[in-house]
Amino acid sequence: MAPLAPERVYAITFDEALGLAAEAPSVAGAERAVSVKSEGNSKIGLLTSNPSLVLQPGFSTRDANPRLEGEVALTQSFNLAGLSGNRRKAARTEEQQLRDEARAVALSRRLDAAQAWLDMWAAEAAFQLSREELGLAMELAARTRRAAEAAALTRADAADADAYEAEARLASLSVEGEVTDLGFRLAEMVGRATPLPMTTSGELPMATVPERAAWPALIARAAALPAARAEKLAAEADRARASEARSARGLDLQLGARAQRDSTGNDVLYGIVGFTFPVFERGHREAATFDAAAARRAGEAEDASRRAVTELARAFHEVEHTGEVLDALEKTLVPAAAESARLREAAMRAGDATVVEVLVARRSAAAARARELRARAAHAWARAKVAMLVALVPTDGAPDAAARPSTSAVPSAPPTLRVSGAQGERDGQTSAVPSAPPTLRVSGTQGEGDGQTWAVPSAPPPLRVSGSPSPDGRDTEASQPRSTGVTP
Repeated sequence: MAPLAPERVYAITFDEALGLAAEAPSVAGAERAVSVKSEGNSKIGLLTSNPSLVLQPGFSTRDANPRLEGEVALTQSFNLAGLSGNRRKAARTEEQQLRDEARAVALSRRLDAAQAWLDMWAAEAAFQLSREELGLAMELAARTRRAAEAAALTRADAADADAYEAEARLASLSVEGEVTDLGFRLAEMVGRATPLPMTTSGELPMATVPERAAWPALIARAAALPAARAEKLAAEADRARASEARSARGLDLQLGARAQRDSTGNDVLYGIVGFTFPVFERGHREAATFDAAAARRAGEAEDASRRAVTELARAFHEVEHTGEVLDALEKTLVPAAAESARLREAAMRAGDATVVEVLVARRSAAAARARELRARAAHAWARAKVAMLVALVPTDGAPDAAARPSTSAVPSAPPTLRVSGAQGERDGQTSAVPSAPPTLRVSGTQGEGDGQTWAVPSAPPPLRVSGSPSPDGRDTEASQPRSTGVTP
């Protein structure tokens, strides 16, 4: 992935976050471990022991003319218990375990980065709404105080408006702190050390998920996800090491030659044939340790397989659940809260509602809009998680992950997450945030010095994500909140 431009080092898109996560030090270290292991395995020889050369120089004093004599022996051992094959099998299993562990590390890091980015997006959007609401509360409080001074409203109404302003200010400060904290968390998840918190840019992703009819088959194959597969291979590697330990103490053949020169100058050449029989030492000490580890790992592998199945099933459920929550917010709560604020405003104009009732309605409408933004981020996260998990689940008829050839420790690129923005979409799409509550007006009150209608300013236009249709039919760019000016 190309490095980020200096002017954008603290603001990243969703795809950039996934790309940076794939380059995190822990992911790079896991990939290097696979490369080192693969290179070492390629150098494993067919023979399991080295040749032995023995020199025995001597000096004879048996006659009046002392002479040099000596022996030279060269031997080579050959394991006949299958040690060579067992060593290579154990090494291959260990390498494949490292590959799956590297895939699991990369997947986990991308999932963490995706969740951090989406949490940050939701917090930034909520912060922008809180700033807008604070501005409205400040202006409302000022107008209420002026109306109270003119005896158009009571001092209690002015106090209620001041309290509403203070509450809006505290809510904005709280969300601002959340934005800063999540910005640093986002930097941590993408593996970057930054003096300022990162921020998000670009559109909210909405990944494509499989049709519901395909979910049971995918869930059934979830045990082949990298983390679960790595646990299974760990148990297989321990069993292979146990076989290697037993064969290392198995039947051994020694072949060689010995040459001798005596003090008379005569040379003698001998052949050497020897056997080492596994009568007393059969490698039980070493093999028992590996067998015990394999038994423990087998149980852990079964747990990991069940966790993988459960995790994917839960992820599919979250797609449905978050979609239903978002539908309910968009179609019922947000419109109802906006309508309540409008009706309270109309009742106030008719003298049938108080400022407190209007403030409560506005507070409910603002909370509904903020809740909808977070629901959109939660739905996007559920879909992104499913897309990344499903991308690593073997398809029907495909061989096991361990049997498939692989040229790298991790997939070459994260799954494509399609972004769209048509209003009201749910499967692979997004929708625009509903408009703010209507303008609140108080008319017909007595004591207004200039005789003009006193109006509470309307809320700003709704926040829209890039690609969402504006009221006049034109697309608008995403409006990204920046709480502390962290983007250089």
